[in-house]
Amino acid sequence: MASQSSTRFPVRPSRRAASAGTQPLAQGAYEHLMQRLLEGELAPGDRLSVIELSAELACSRVPVMEALKRLDAEGFVEIIPQVGCRVAQPDAAEVRDFFELFAAVEGCVARLAAGRRDDDEVREFKALCAQIDRELKEAGGPEARDPRYRRLNLEFHSAIHRMARAPLACAVAAGMWDRSDFLIKVAFGSLYFNRRVRQAHLAIRRAIVEGDPQAAEAAIATHLRQVGEAVATRLGSGASD
Repeated sequence: MASQSSTRFPVRPSRRAASAGTQPLAQGAYEHLMQRLLEGELAPGDRLSVIELSAELACSRVPVMEALKRLDAEGFVEIIPQVGCRVAQPDAAEVRDFFELFAAVEGCVARLAAGRRDDDEVREFKALCAQIDRELKEAGGPEARDPRYRRLNLEFHSAIHRMARAPLACAVAAGMWDRSDFLIKVAFGSLYFNRRVRQAHLAIRRAIVEGDPQAAEAAIATHLRQVGEAVATRLGSGASD
C-alpha cells in the first residue's frame, strides 16, 4: 500500500484500534480514508470509487470495500446498493443528539479523572498543557495548523482518559472523537482553537488540577454541548456548502 505523507499525524492511534480479525490492508485503507475525511479532502456527498481507491492505495478492491463498510457502519460514508458509495451528509438534528450523548460520556470520564488523578499525573498534565500552549502560539496557517491541533487535542484528552482509569467509559467516549472532528471540519472547515474553545479548555484544566469532579464534568459537558449546537446551527443554515 502506498505510504502516507510524513507531514500527517496518525488518526487517533490510541482510539481507532482495528477490530478483531481486521486485515492489515483493510485497516490501512480505513485509516487512509479517515485521514482524508478529517483533513477535509473528502466532503459530504463526494463519491468514493472502489476502483480509484484501490489504485491509489496499491491494493485489491477487497480491503477497500472492507474499509468502506466499516466507515458506513460508523456513519462516515453511505453505501447505496446499485449506486455506489459517497461521504455522508450530516443531519443537524442528529448532530445535536450526537453531541448531547458525547457530552454525557466525556463528562463522565472527566469527572472520574478529576477524582482519581494523583500528584504525579497532575504534574505531567500541567507540563502537557504548557507544551500545548507553546505549540499553539507557533501554529501557522490552517493547512499546518489543523493537523497540529488534532494531535494536541488527542494528547490533551488522552491524558484525561488515562487519569480516569475507566477502560469501558473511555472506550465509549474515544469512539466518538473522530466523528466530532469530522462534523466540526464539515461545518467550519477548520478544527483550530477559537477563543471560546480555549476558555473551555482552561476550565477543564483547572478542574482536573484542582481535583474537582463536578466542575470537570460540567466544564467538558457544557463545552461539547455548545460545540454541538454551533455545528448543528451551521449545518442547518447551509453555511458549510
